[in-house]
Formats: sequence, C-alpha cells, structure tokens
Amino acid sequence: MNHGLDSPVSGHFGHCKAFIVSTVEDGEIVKVEAVPNMSHTSCAEPVNRLASLGVDVLITMGMGMRPFMHAQQVGLTVVRSDNATVGDAVQAYLSGVAELMGREGLCSGGGGGHH
Repeated sequence: MNHGLDSPVSGHFGHCKAFIVSTVEDGEIVKVEAVPNMSHTSCAEPVNRLASLGVDVLITMGMGMRPFMHAQQVGLTVVRSDNATVGDAVQAYLSGVAELMGREGLCSGGGGGHH
C-alpha cells in the first residue's frame, strides 16, 4: 500500500507492494516517491533496482540472508526498524536511533515472516 511516509513499514523486504524512496538533504526529507515492487525471480533484483535508483540505505523490519548479503555487496546500508510508518522509520534513522541490521536479526526460511 502506498501512502508515502504514512505507509506501513513492511515486515519483510521484498514482499512489500512498493518501496517508498525518500530523498534526504541536510537531514530533511525533500522528496518522496513510490517505486513499485516488480515481481522478481531473484532476491538480488529488488536490491539491484533500488541501488540503480541511487538508494544507499534500506530500512526494513525483516530481510532474508540473500538480499541482506547482496545489499552489502552493492554497498547499501541495511537498517532495522520497528517503527509503524515509513516516515517514523526515516526520522529514527536520521536522528541516529535506528540500528544497523545484523545477521542475528535476519529472517529465516521462506520469508513468510520475520523475527
């Protein structure tokens, strides 16, 4: 569902209907756009798509090992968020209270949920 910054943070990266891409300048959100999550056959596809758009930070509640490792390989920072909305998650990141996602926070299995 796309409600811009009021959109809920997806429980699992890659299963969302759209990625909300926020452009930040001088610590302020200056642009927000929805990028549809196209169907994909590989965990790397959504990561590559976002990287090609200039995204450098991914904020998510949950993510599997393969997209996490690929995000690191292409230079993206992955941040874990328990915030309900995208806007709150971005603000938590900008204020320095969001935490980097580590392997211990990754989803296991087929991606039906997160831990």
